[in-house]
Amino acid sequence: MKCLSRLQAIEKKWQRYWSSRNTFMAEPPVGSDRDKRDSKKFFVTFPYPYMNGRLHLGHLFSATRAEFAVGYHLMRGDSSLFPFGFHVTGMPICGAAKKLADEIEHYGCPPVLPTADSLELPGSVTASENAIDKVGQFKAKKAKLNAKTVSKSQWDILIDLGVPEKEIPKFVDPYHWVKHFPALCYKDMCKFGARVDWRRSMITTDANPYYDLFVKWQFRKLYRDGYIKFGKRNCIWSPLDGQACMDHDRFSGEGVQPQEYIGIKLELINYTTLLEEQREQQQEGEEEGDGMDDSLAEKLNIKLPRFYSNPKNKAIFDQLWENQVDNAKVYLLAATLRPETMVGQTNCWVLPTGRYGAYYINKDEVIIVSEHAAVNMAHQGLNNNKPFGELDFICEISGSDLLLATVRAPLSPYEQIFVLPLETIKMDKGTGIVTSVPSDAPDDYACYKDILENRNGIAEKYGVDVGLMLEPYSPLPIIEIPDIGTLSAVRLCEESNVSSLHDRAKLTQIKEICYTKGFYTGIMKMGPFAGQCVKDCKQSCRDLLVQNNQCIVYSEPESEVISRSNCVCVVAAADQWYLDYGNVAWKDKVRYNIEKYLNTYHDEVKNQFNRTVDGFREWAASRSFGLGTKLPFDERYVIESLSDSTIYNAYYTVAHYLQGGSLDGSTSLFPVEIVDDSFFDYVFDLSNNLPEKFMEYFSTDPAGADRLHQLKKSLLVPGVNSQIILAIRSAEDLLTAMRESFCFWYPVDLRCSGKDLIPNHLTMMLYNHTAIWSDDEAKWPRGMRANGHLQLNDAKMSKATGNFLTADEAIRKYGADAVRFALADAGDGLDDANFREETANNAVLRLYNLLATCQELLAASAVCYPESYEDIYSTIEASSADCIHECVFLASILDCTLRACSAFERCSFREGLIISFNELGHSRDQYIHSCETRRVPYCRFLIEEYVSTQAKLLAVICPHIAEELNAEVLGRSNSIFRDPLQSQDTLAEALKQLRVFLKIDEYVQATIVRLKNYLVDVLKPRKDGTVKLPNGAKIAQVYVAQDCPEWQTRVAEFLSSMYYDETEEYGGLGALPKDASSRVSKYCIDVLETPKKDLQKVMKYAAQLISASKTDGPDALVTKLPFSEHKVLSAYSDAVRTGLGVEQISFYMVGEGPVPPESCKAATPGKPIVFFE
Repeated sequence: MKCLSRLQAIEKKWQRYWSSRNTFMAEPPVGSDRDKRDSKKFFVTFPYPYMNGRLHLGHLFSATRAEFAVGYHLMRGDSSLFPFGFHVTGMPICGAAKKLADEIEHYGCPPVLPTADSLELPGSVTASENAIDKVGQFKAKKAKLNAKTVSKSQWDILIDLGVPEKEIPKFVDPYHWVKHFPALCYKDMCKFGARVDWRRSMITTDANPYYDLFVKWQFRKLYRDGYIKFGKRNCIWSPLDGQACMDHDRFSGEGVQPQEYIGIKLELINYTTLLEEQREQQQEGEEEGDGMDDSLAEKLNIKLPRFYSNPKNKAIFDQLWENQVDNAKVYLLAATLRPETMVGQTNCWVLPTGRYGAYYINKDEVIIVSEHAAVNMAHQGLNNNKPFGELDFICEISGSDLLLATVRAPLSPYEQIFVLPLETIKMDKGTGIVTSVPSDAPDDYACYKDILENRNGIAEKYGVDVGLMLEPYSPLPIIEIPDIGTLSAVRLCEESNVSSLHDRAKLTQIKEICYTKGFYTGIMKMGPFAGQCVKDCKQSCRDLLVQNNQCIVYSEPESEVISRSNCVCVVAAADQWYLDYGNVAWKDKVRYNIEKYLNTYHDEVKNQFNRTVDGFREWAASRSFGLGTKLPFDERYVIESLSDSTIYNAYYTVAHYLQGGSLDGSTSLFPVEIVDDSFFDYVFDLSNNLPEKFMEYFSTDPAGADRLHQLKKSLLVPGVNSQIILAIRSAEDLLTAMRESFCFWYPVDLRCSGKDLIPNHLTMMLYNHTAIWSDDEAKWPRGMRANGHLQLNDAKMSKATGNFLTADEAIRKYGADAVRFALADAGDGLDDANFREETANNAVLRLYNLLATCQELLAASAVCYPESYEDIYSTIEASSADCIHECVFLASILDCTLRACSAFERCSFREGLIISFNELGHSRDQYIHSCETRRVPYCRFLIEEYVSTQAKLLAVICPHIAEELNAEVLGRSNSIFRDPLQSQDTLAEALKQLRVFLKIDEYVQATIVRLKNYLVDVLKPRKDGTVKLPNGAKIAQVYVAQDCPEWQTRVAEFLSSMYYDETEEYGGLGALPKDASSRVSKYCIDVLETPKKDLQKVMKYAAQLISASKTDGPDALVTKLPFSEHKVLSAYSDAVRTGLGVEQISFYMVGEGPVPPESCKAATPGKPIVFFE
């Protein structure tokens, strides 16, 4: 508790300091700082969080990727900007406010709910109820609640969010949310120590008239340039809300798009009219139905069945034909994604226990489908001209009523096929009717075999006459696949011994082969497109079926989508304004941006962007209601919540000018009337024409001059923008200042976000930037980094399970820097990261101890040699061993700095933390230990260098403790963010001169390990049970070889020449050629003239070098080290002696000690040998 209290006091201290000194406010360099324009600038943004609650750890995790990045670039000395806004556009706030109002209306204030587990309001419809009333009016379905979505009242949710109970009634007004939660979010981020320029913060919607005008300008421009269109198009639709449900409006199903299905019309045959129809056909000499000719039937050995109808179907048929259908044709509608395979239909499947319905789609046609499919169709105009979304419902039909009926299947060569049972059909996907193509669909063939062989009594259970209904309908050879042939599903199922439809693992694997190879490499062998590639005839087959009125085309969501109003969504064909993201030319621009400019940090992110662009289609940009900005050219609509959030990064660059320091612009001295399209065109570098209204308002007359003066006073922040503001003397100067702010910060250098926003928000950002600044590639985004979701303690974060932490809770529990430490440690990649509370708790002690250790070390240090880099360099030139340990420590500091910076540059913050905290700390401890064993004081120059470097690297992740180290330990007066790291080039040059000491450190550690391993072997009992050193090793004598035998040197040099000279020729850097061994053999015979008896020994040595080079690179081929092994080991004698656990240790050159040279032949440069006593 003492440690935590101390750290939190430090955090409050530095947060006050940053606020009072405006440390993180950023402006373009001017005046004497103008040369900084030639240095780097860094502009990073993070998707503004949605303000329907408090920030939680997941928000912080994604935000820290931007926050850590700006911290790193501040420590690089770059002009760095991280703004932070608040998103309130869309339905979630409106939905929550409405839910609260309904609770209060129906259950009082505070609401007294009837039960704890049912919060449905009167008149609402649950998923368990039939959603069709007696006249066929569809009622919006509420989503089923499950373990993940515990039902809780909105009143209780607000209590959990910390809202005082007396304040809760105010939240029935959506705009109260807009005022309440951004303030709390700002407070949380300040307690976190976020390095944000808060002047630029804003809220969205018309609650902020300046942002509202910015969005309207953007949409007018997109509309003028042809990127926004109007028309009827399919979109995900919430029937309860009566409008499109875009990603941001969804409780689940983010990223799900409409999926087009081809509904095959399987005409249901009425047994009472069939005989009469057949007689008429025979009399007229017509072919039977859609059947095949005799030659094809004979060729396929198909036995056509006699007419058959199951008497159990009679009741439902009578009801359809006599009472409802009125001579309309009735179809079982089978949904498929593969219309080209319909030539292979042998039967169709229904779910015996399924609930189907009969519906008019027009006055002449009735379809039998699942309610799920019918509802989607009713929202796409397939409802007999009924009102939008209303079903023309006839009656309900059970799957068992349809079993054993006969249908005519388009394109199938069979005259008629039977309706058979399939118990695995899902009624919430497709129509609930499935065509069977057993030749190429493994599931169909498995079920076909189950019934054919009456497995588990399935044929008997459902009364299937196998001889009549199945045996004559053999799988048809419709597709030929290279290396497989025809009947791919039949062949692969038989070869894999698929036992039944429930043999899921095998069937899944076979399905992948059949579908992928069949589609991309298969050739059609039957039907109207025989001879064509399968992939080439899919669209043609679809068009043929449409042309012949043998199918309908409809869509439904790819998977379930639940709106935030808890409604199951459908696909609707609705009139709406949409962004034409399917435009080919626009797609090409975005692809160009991705390929040429965009750093995605992970190849998979780049691949996801490209896949998203490939599949991106029209995007509904408008909605009927909700918070937001009115569509400027059609104010009946509001712009949806992702569409208004694509280029707001540009708004950040001038927001502080427009809004007057308030989130909503309420304190601005800019009248909204002067902020028009010409203003934004000029400020955002799209036009050189000065905006007339603006120029007139701040004119040179006394009134205009006074307005300008008052505005300058409100904008002035001493020490931040004084030179910029004081230089403004006219309206044009003010416009120029804003334009220069935009031009300096743009483009966006890095956009950090969760990976779930790649399929929508992040891709839309690319689209809209390439559209708005279509002729100026310099404004297009340069970097996007995606991260995985955050787990808490190895489990999904969930309020329902209690495994959840808000940002405020985490900071109060562990302090800001410890939370930052654990968030950095949580993970860097696209996989889900993991925040461990144990890590945060340990970080409290580790950071506290770091501060104490640095204070103690500096107090205990003394001014001694070396006192500077110059002293170090002098030691190197003199080849002195007097301060090897000091040189190694300094080299380690430089090496850790460069490697940590490289990791931070790549946004690999966990890696950077490990290097800058763990590895640098380990190097410190090694140096301290060496001083203690040598009984010398700590070198003050090195301790100060270490503490300074530690503070600067740690500032990236934990800025509060870094500032404390800088100020209280090192005694420096300026913020650490005003004293950046040296340039990478400077650090690299310094390390270049010290790199040999890194090799020395590696050599010493490797030597200790190797000698310890030898000691283990020495102490092992012999075969006879005796031990060479029964009392253990007390004395060690280490022998160092100065030179290798000449033949070893020659072989190593020969390999080294190949490594450097011929690497590229043999495929890439950093490897010997594949025939290196044979070359060495030839070299030894032809050049070295190695005797035959020695060749095996030489080749064994060469093989060891070749193997070592694969891991150690060219260093493995060096036979002479760049330092004196004897001097180094002597300097590290205490470390070696302690590592071996002996009492005495001596170091000798081979030939100089008591052990004769012939006994030391195993010693080679870099690999000394040891003798124990």
